[in-house]
Amino acid sequence: MRLTHLSSLLLGTCLLSACGGSNNDSDTPTDGGTPPPTSFDHSVVGTVVYQGAVAGAEVCVDLNQNASCDSDEPSAIADAEGNYQIDWSSDVEMPVYDLIANWQQAAEASSKPALLKAAFRPDSLNTNASSTAAGSASTQAVISMEGVGKLVALQEHGGEINPMTHLEYQRVARMRAAGTTSLDIATQRTLLAALLLNIYERDGNPYKLSAEQSLSPEFIDTYRLHRHLEALIGDQLSDVLAVDDIMSTIRDQLKTLVEESAMSTEDYLASDPMAVRFLVNNALIAEEYIETPIDAKIMSDADWQVINSHFLEDDQLHSNFTLAPATLRSLFTLTYGTPDLTFVGSIVEGKVNGRVFDDRDGTDTPEECWNKELKHWVIEGDKDYQPPEIKYENNTLQTVYSGTSVPITIEFNKYSGTGEEWQAILSTTPPSLKLAELNWPSQVYRYRGKQAADVMCRVRGEFATWPMPSHQDPELLTTADVARLFWPAFYPDDVVVDEENKTIKLNITGEVTTYQWSLSTSPSDEPVLRMKQIDLPAAYAEFVSVDNYLIQGDKLIEVSIYEATDYSGKLGDYLSISFDGNEDNFNQRFYKHLETIVKGQ
Repeated sequence: MRLTHLSSLLLGTCLLSACGGSNNDSDTPTDGGTPPPTSFDHSVVGTVVYQGAVAGAEVCVDLNQNASCDSDEPSAIADAEGNYQIDWSSDVEMPVYDLIANWQQAAEASSKPALLKAAFRPDSLNTNASSTAAGSASTQAVISMEGVGKLVALQEHGGEINPMTHLEYQRVARMRAAGTTSLDIATQRTLLAALLLNIYERDGNPYKLSAEQSLSPEFIDTYRLHRHLEALIGDQLSDVLAVDDIMSTIRDQLKTLVEESAMSTEDYLASDPMAVRFLVNNALIAEEYIETPIDAKIMSDADWQVINSHFLEDDQLHSNFTLAPATLRSLFTLTYGTPDLTFVGSIVEGKVNGRVFDDRDGTDTPEECWNKELKHWVIEGDKDYQPPEIKYENNTLQTVYSGTSVPITIEFNKYSGTGEEWQAILSTTPPSLKLAELNWPSQVYRYRGKQAADVMCRVRGEFATWPMPSHQDPELLTTADVARLFWPAFYPDDVVVDEENKTIKLNITGEVTTYQWSLSTSPSDEPVLRMKQIDLPAAYAEFVSVDNYLIQGDKLIEVSIYEATDYSGKLGDYLSISFDGNEDNFNQRFYKHLETIVKGQ
């Protein structure tokens, strides 16, 4: 699973270092007359480093290797430069031990993500209960939530205690708990050393880290990324170096993600970014650690099937709910049956209003859209038009606007219907909708769409047209021309024309209505006359759509122009979700819930 060339290269090195000597006491000659000493003097001199020298750290010799400092074990206090020296005597000539440094400091901000859950290959899965339990303890954060710092080092590093020795100790602790042989541990340690040199772009001894090096932004950021992956993968794999192997593989891509976010590494990781989860999942699959991603936050094949059935297919049971922000009077829509049944409502002064719109009689007229590549109008099913296959990548769905080649990207966030994250989202919705009182399906999918360019469509076969003025030149159009064109029965007596501001005031019903017109370029690169009412209150202005008229030679054609959108645009403030409406009859329950609220008011 790991880089085979690196494994084979280091295996030989490890075997040489592990098998080069002998510990057989019979090889040591005695003089036959001098009794062996009963007490031996020992000394450890070293430095404690963690984002600079750790002054005042209590360092102990963990003789029983129980990962804690016992009262009867030798200890010392590190000075201002993190330096310490421990001297002691024992009846063991060559004691075996670990070194532990403990200190108190301000707790670090926690950014530990939820564990990445995946369908691991049977031969990769860590099924040893004791190993898993020990691993969980050994992968705890260096700084606890209570602000207690702890670093461990194996005795071979000459007293050096730092994040790198601690990381190595965590791996060795898992192997010890699993009963791994000394030779195999030595082999893995040699390979880990090579991986660390690659990850941190260093030469020489990876476990010798100065205070200055530990303070460098490059080291701190790389270490944060490394620990984030460790939190994601945990001890789920039997390969104790899986985290380091994956980190070595995707380090540069991780750093690119941070750079593109325009955030600090700490802030970026604190958000538990999905892009990192995708990257780690894909790397685990590529290295054959896992077969199919089923992380709680990553869309699986089963999730996409729900989206296909309840969100995409026109002839299926649609299950979608959209809630606009309060600035738009919390306008909401629910499709809860066939695509022709929609419950539409809004909230005005705390009161919920709504009703069902039924379009099963077929009043919806089909549209055809301008295809820029084919250079003609296309309706879905036309023989000349072959839509590209829908692509599913990570948590995004990629397709095109029907009849065109304009890319549509829909990004999904997956939530457990009973999970804390979804409940937190519900807590931000209007209390009058009582959405938190619903028993939601097991999975809820929030989506945000991105349309790469404007799309122009018109009613199929029955689109309305108007004649252009005799000059037939869009650039020569006047406000009087526009008023005469669209309101001939009221021009000029009931119309006030403002040529400078391109506005038209109409007094038809006793109330003055003001429109403003402009020219723009359509997706077909032809001129479009755009008309919009501009005298509505601000609360309603967002609801008013622009009327568009494509200018073609001697006529104007009524068209609809669907503007390009982005995740970060105004649609980002909407709560748009889909779900399995069949699960526990949720579609009907949701509809009845809203209907009851409206009737009760």
